[in-house]
Amino acid sequence: MIARLAKLAIGFGVPSRAAKPLAIAAVVLAIGGAIWLAIALIYRSGRTAGGASAKVAIGEQHRQRTAEARGDERLAADVTTAIADRTVRADALSETLLRHTIEDLRNAIDAMPPAVAGAAPPVVPVDRLRDDLNASIARANRTAETAGAP
Repeated sequence: MIARLAKLAIGFGVPSRAAKPLAIAAVVLAIGGAIWLAIALIYRSGRTAGGASAKVAIGEQHRQRTAEARGDERLAADVTTAIADRTVRADALSETLLRHTIEDLRNAIDAMPPAVAGAAPPVVPVDRLRDDLNASIARANRTAETAGAP
């Protein structure tokens, strides 16, 4: 092969002394070019394959994290709903207790006998109301202790 390249070089007007080294240099350059071309092709195909596998891995991580975030979002929504339900129930119970206390107070005032002219007003019978309020306070304290309130 080198001999053919040397004859070809002589045909182009290269001196015969320089034809053989020129042919060797051409062969070395051709082999080097082929090696570099093979390396470039391998690098490019590896880079493409690596990029594709990285995209798949990143996509899978994204799907996992998205699923986890959606699960956390659903859990947060459930907790928020539970808190809202408890708050509504607590508000309803507080309102019922307040209305009951006001009604008991009004009933106690209405049950008070009329005052005698010139005498001090009679004492309002609030024993039942006091007992109800003390029971409510005791219930609230027990609830706070079981809930671990400071």
